[in-house]
Amino acid sequence: MRLYSYASRRATPLCMVATFSACLLLAACEEDSYHAPESTVSEDSAPTALDQSTASYFAAPKIINYGPALANNAIPGPCFSSGDVQVETDAENRVSRITYNACSEDFGPGFSSLTDGVVTFEYDAGGTLTGLIMDDFSEETVLGDDNQQVRFDGTMEFPNGPSSPPSYTANGDYRFIREFPSDNQNVAMSFKDFVVESSVSGTDIIQIMSGRLSLPDGDTYLTVDTGDTGLRRPSGSSCATAGTLTLTAEDGSYTSVTFNGEDHIVVSVNGVAQPERTCDEYLAFIED
Repeated sequence: MRLYSYASRRATPLCMVATFSACLLLAACEEDSYHAPESTVSEDSAPTALDQSTASYFAAPKIINYGPALANNAIPGPCFSSGDVQVETDAENRVSRITYNACSEDFGPGFSSLTDGVVTFEYDAGGTLTGLIMDDFSEETVLGDDNQQVRFDGTMEFPNGPSSPPSYTANGDYRFIREFPSDNQNVAMSFKDFVVESSVSGTDIIQIMSGRLSLPDGDTYLTVDTGDTGLRRPSGSSCATAGTLTLTAEDGSYTSVTFNGEDHIVVSVNGVAQPERTCDEYLAFIED
């Protein structure tokens, strides 16, 4: 199991990094890597399509967690090395907009960050944060041997606030690069009205997904559909235990994966079912 992680900025950086990492590690359990994009779903491209949907599934919650953390820790003024941060507040003294002007922070050998772009925060009448607008936002961090870059240009809307598990709608372009000696990651995707409706049943998370997302490194989109029942996944599990996820390309070709228990997973490509897989076998299949 591979995990995403981010780093933060300013104030007490080492403490913030630890806090953010703990939060985000709970939100994500997968990665994606570049493959040659295709305009159709075939046996060759189906693993990439399924892997992309898994990456998108975990990418949006990280943005939801990351954005509010920026608001809670925003400090206006010059950055440690160069650039500056501008913070605007609304009538209720809530952070409404943060502008990072090439904010460079160098905390010593092996620890630095460069943040740029604008983040706007939207609240409902009760003061709950319900939306993030990130205009060409980027952050590059160096943590020893771990170099990371996160970029998001788009909008996140979440009707119930940044709760867990989150419900949200995502639109925009997202990129995450992590260079680490033992575990490199490279994720790139675009969201188009990508919607996740989340609920909890006992210890299980139920999530209904719809909308479109792009294949890696291209402008070809897949339509995502989990039906009205969605996917049921035990909290902390890497695979769903019930439900069907279907991904359809613009030419009508498609792949689907049906979960009948965590270790009883069947992938179909254009209606042709493959042999049943365990969770570990399924994850190895889509990450290959």
